[in-house]
Amino acid sequence: MPEVPPWELISFDTAAHAFVFLVLAALSYFSSIRQQRYASRRRYAFGLVLTEGILLGAFIEFLQVTMDLGRHGEWSDLISDGIGTVAGLLLARASRRWWA
Repeated sequence: MPEVPPWELISFDTAAHAFVFLVLAALSYFSSIRQQRYASRRRYAFGLVLTEGILLGAFIEFLQVTMDLGRHGEWSDLISDGIGTVAGLLLARASRRWWA
């Protein structure tokens, strides 16, 4: 990845993190509400997917800090993951009417 000055709020890296987590959250939400055996999952799908998305982003950043692979974790990546998760959930919830 090319070096990005810290004053740039939106960069390719930020957009890539947000987009990947947007897709992940939307697909996870649709999967959760379609579970027939677990009615409670449908009821709490938004909160579950939101929590899972943020925890997954934090876990990935934690691994980058702890593993000696030349990578480093960043708070901005975790924030981008959270923004993407929220955007994906809102998009999935808004488009649920068309898919039902």
